[in-house]
Amino acid sequence: MKITTITLSMVAALSLTSCATQQAASTDWTPYLKSMQDGCDYPNPTTSSLPMVYQQSIIHTDTRSSGDDNTAETTTTYTLNNATAFGQQLSKIEYLSGYEWSHLKLYFTNDPQALRSKFVLPVDKYDYNTVTKDDASGYQVTGEGFTHLTFDKKDNSITCGFGV
Repeated sequence: MKITTITLSMVAALSLTSCATQQAASTDWTPYLKSMQDGCDYPNPTTSSLPMVYQQSIIHTDTRSSGDDNTAETTTTYTLNNATAFGQQLSKIEYLSGYEWSHLKLYFTNDPQALRSKFVLPVDKYDYNTVTKDDASGYQVTGEGFTHLTFDKKDNSITCGFGV
């Protein structure tokens, strides 16, 4: 009886240690998302090239499609567990893809406004574009299409988008 009790106690202790270790490990998405800071050049996480280290932090994926022909959009939302980006807790990533537009939206647990200064305008090598907005809430650049960065305090998000 004593051996069984000791064995069960050891199994329980090992299980708790294992759970605590899994919960303590955080996935930092910053290396994958860093290009967003340079003119909203964002990756497409819906491709098969999403590294396994990031896939492991995704606890739920939801994909929805709407519209048809020229208005079709597909939105893929990843709900994350114990993930960070740019030093802040990251809860969701949303990738929207349309006919000639897309966006990548990061949802944080707190207001990410303090990160605004780390996101810079796109480089315009050929002077095709015009900056139509550049303030604390983001920027918009138009010319051959448009690029926008939006910091939304209501849903604690940062969105980079592009369209024609």
